[in-house]
Amino acid sequence: MVAPSSDLLKRPDGGTASSRKSLKRFLSYVRPYRGVLAAAVAFGIVRYLVPLALPWTLKVLVDDFLQAHSARPHVHLHLLMAGLCALYVLYALASYWRSYLAGLAGHRLIFDLRQALYLHVQRMSLSFFDRQRIGAVVSRMTTDIASAQNFVGAAFVNTVMDLSCVAVIILLLFLAHPKLALVSLAVLPCYGLVSYSLQKRIREKSRLIHHQLQEMSGSLHEQFAGISTIQAFTQEEAEAKEFREQSEAYFSTVMGNVKLQSVALGATGFLTALGPILVLWFGVMEVWAGALTVGTLMAFYGYLGMLYQPIQRLTELNLILANSIAAMERIFEVFDMFPEVRERALARSLGRVLGEVAFEDVSFHYEGREPVLKRLSLRIPAGTTLALVGPSGAGKSTLVKLLPRFYDVTSGRITMDGIDIRDVTLKSLRAQIAIVSQEPILFSGTIADNLRYGKPTATDAQLRAAARAAFADTFIEEMPDGYETQIGERGVRLSGGEKQRLAIARAFLKDAPILILDEPTSALDAESEELVKRALQRLLEGRTALIIAHRLSTIEHVDVVVVLDEGRVIEQGRHEELLKLHGGLYRRYAERQLAPANLVS
Repeated sequence: MVAPSSDLLKRPDGGTASSRKSLKRFLSYVRPYRGVLAAAVAFGIVRYLVPLALPWTLKVLVDDFLQAHSARPHVHLHLLMAGLCALYVLYALASYWRSYLAGLAGHRLIFDLRQALYLHVQRMSLSFFDRQRIGAVVSRMTTDIASAQNFVGAAFVNTVMDLSCVAVIILLLFLAHPKLALVSLAVLPCYGLVSYSLQKRIREKSRLIHHQLQEMSGSLHEQFAGISTIQAFTQEEAEAKEFREQSEAYFSTVMGNVKLQSVALGATGFLTALGPILVLWFGVMEVWAGALTVGTLMAFYGYLGMLYQPIQRLTELNLILANSIAAMERIFEVFDMFPEVRERALARSLGRVLGEVAFEDVSFHYEGREPVLKRLSLRIPAGTTLALVGPSGAGKSTLVKLLPRFYDVTSGRITMDGIDIRDVTLKSLRAQIAIVSQEPILFSGTIADNLRYGKPTATDAQLRAAARAAFADTFIEEMPDGYETQIGERGVRLSGGEKQRLAIARAFLKDAPILILDEPTSALDAESEELVKRALQRLLEGRTALIIAHRLSTIEHVDVVVVLDEGRVIEQGRHEELLKLHGGLYRRYAERQLAPANLVS
């Protein structure tokens, strides 16, 4: 399977400037929760500062209580240790609130970001989904957003806490012994060098990992959606080979990133060990010289361990930050795409129309392709049933997709009751149109849930009336749970005829003045087709209808037939009138499909 081209994969190298821009935009989602984050940081600082009392307590115990000449009363020891216990009660409370508030802010932020991205993608034109793999879009909304979430807890909150902790510890080190403090800080520039040298490479690897994971997600979504075709053509091994190749490429990139992270962790681990070694080396010499007490050296060593832990976390934070920034860039790439079909600034709401539709000198072409419709003009009076006939690629499906503005005309205009459809809101325009397609789309959930897509506020009585009108009530009531029966993803538990009758019932509920039918009986058996035809006859009453027809037997009684070829209207008239055009395209179709007795001589 060849992967389609994707706008999501086309990205100029924005470098550091792009990263800063993405980070700034991400922080705009943090702003509403800055109070919660500030509280989380405050509790975090308390949590990190409380343990700083322990090394100093150790110094006091060694120098004041454990010396042979010490005369400190025992009550002082008990007060000191009780105070330490009280501090750790504060530590426990601060730990809880720091963790809870950081989690609350992070998950609320991601909730807002995911909702905003979902609504943005929903507003995209059909051309966007024509170019994208669905799995790739889903990957941006799940995996990438989850990666960006790490920035809030691991990066944003912990950075402030670690920096505060480092500042306080350095102050304590200088208070304890200035020379020893300078020795302990000698390795700090090396941490910065390691972080700076690996940051760009880790960010690039992280971005590539996200991209390859998106491709795998897209392939899996595509393969599982078409598993019946894969099995029918015995292509399991070929698809498995392609998936293995993708997995191997992903594995190779991941291991490259793991290697970089291992280098960073190894280097920081060495530096974390080197600092204490130097301190012990120099400290013992100071004790020998009488310039340092044993208790002070032990306290200093305890603080040193607390110093290098946040410094190492800050270095490792670079790895998290690189991954989060790469995810942010990919998320905002989607936000930077805009639908080709947009509402005009002064678009007004369209009330219920009579149903007159006019295509005036309409031309259209898909991006990068030849024109599909060429200066087509067509007027459909209100209440007229019009059938569109023509060879594959003639422009039938494209024509009906232009009416609800799934795409916009390249030139010309389309009017509804004389109003240019680009001058009205998309919601009010699409409220005028009901669509019954050749393969109706049903969603996982109950029958009632799917019917209410036509009218979310419909009562149970209205659902049953619509089902009766579509001849769907009989099979629904025979199901174990009736209207509450779960139908599975895309309605897999229903037959083709049952799906079509549900789609028609949904259209009855919507009660729109304009109806689009895309040959809804072409894939049905004779019994199902007869029921669907009868339901459609009811649905057509009093409505303007455009029917894409492949079988002429289904459109013998329509008001007008329009024959398209190469994007133009080449024949137009009633069924009987077009049959009289010997040599005409409609007549040739009729000769192949209809019995001789049904042909007009």
